[in-house]
Amino acid sequence: MMMTTPVRSGAALAACIEDDAIIRVLPAEQSAATMKFVDWLQETLQRWACGQRGAADRRKLDMIVQAAEAMDYRLSLSVQDIFDVVEDLDAALDAGLLLLRGFDRPVIRVHLLSKGAAQ
Repeated sequence: MMMTTPVRSGAALAACIEDDAIIRVLPAEQSAATMKFVDWLQETLQRWACGQRGAADRRKLDMIVQAAEAMDYRLSLSVQDIFDVVEDLDAALDAGLLLLRGFDRPVIRVHLLSKGAAQ
């Protein structure tokens, strides 16, 4: 089971987003309002991962955490990279593993969970 890290502030969220990471937002539900929020969250975090880290971007991260709270959600992150999947990369390559460009980019999953859901 992958460990998740709860996020309670924009600064904590910023600290968790690695450079050049692939961001995936996993919504708690599929309502129109939630999906619009998910799109905004995905776009903002992907920009942050790509280096857009100005003061306005930092404020957006704070707004995201506040908006999630107002919508009765909590944010939690999990990170996975190639080494979580393949223990010995050299041996896997020798055995025929083919790698796509960007294989070494971490995947950050942002879990948007209802506050009432079990942790």
